[in-house]
Amino acid sequence: MMIAFLDGGTTQTRLRIWDGQVVRLDTAVPIGARTGAIEGSGQALQEAVRELIATARQFCPLDAVVACGMLTSPTGLTEVPHLLAPVSTERLARSLVSREIEGCGPVLFIPGIRTQDMDVMRGEETEVTGLRQRLGLRGPVNFLHFGSHDKLIQTDDGGIQGSLTNLNGELLSAMTGETILKSSTQDPSALLDVDFSWWRQGLEAARQHGLSRAAFLVRIGGLLRGAAPGQGTSWLLGALAEGNWRWIEQAGPERLTVLYGRSTVTRPFAAYLAERGFPVQIASETDSALAAVAGAAHLYDLWRDLAGHRPSMPVQP
Repeated sequence: MMIAFLDGGTTQTRLRIWDGQVVRLDTAVPIGARTGAIEGSGQALQEAVRELIATARQFCPLDAVVACGMLTSPTGLTEVPHLLAPVSTERLARSLVSREIEGCGPVLFIPGIRTQDMDVMRGEETEVTGLRQRLGLRGPVNFLHFGSHDKLIQTDDGGIQGSLTNLNGELLSAMTGETILKSSTQDPSALLDVDFSWWRQGLEAARQHGLSRAAFLVRIGGLLRGAAPGQGTSWLLGALAEGNWRWIEQAGPERLTVLYGRSTVTRPFAAYLAERGFPVQIASETDSALAAVAGAAHLYDLWRDLAGHRPSMPVQP
């Protein structure tokens, strides 16, 4: 069985073909939800998805197309309402929505989840479903996803209990590229190793002074302390991490926290949690990369079983 999984993010949309064992094709376009939000239309995203699906069909016949993430948003392929947390894995699978998309054929959409009037997610519900499966996790687990936005997702054996989100990824990009801090930092994507001492100082500065003052101290570090750009970036990463630490601290040391995302943010944060006696695990690059695919595959199989949709829906025009 060949299933195409579409994962729409903030800055890119990715398509992978899964045969039940390995990814057969992996391709992406640099167009995501932010494109639609800036342009006020989902047209560019829709055209990009049509091209991705056309590429997939040239590669092999498809048994199904399953989509998650921002493709279910108002500026995505089609708007699918959020489910209200808490949401069990079975309920999430039952709530998958099949829609006919012009130029794409039928697509099965995984809905996002909202936490009352506090938070929303589109895509992370699929990732953490896959990570719980791949890592064999049981009981209460907090997942902390680092990306364009950092998101804490609370889960247990029943499913997803809720989430919290901040703008850390976008703030880091803006601060290092569009503010006075540019000359005191380096491109975060080029930072290979975080200076943990400076990272820790940045976090403690944010706890004491707030994020804005802690960020400006990066400039002071460069001017008056001779800090190298890599140290300034490490400080800023720590300052931004303070809000994430507050979330984990409030949850208490009883819950395991699983971190996934860039190693420059997961490694120092894991070290900081471990120093304070909080159980922590970093998902490997392989598990992180396959999280959405594994989650979508699991939900798709449940959807077919629960709703009696076997054999799978045809998607060839």
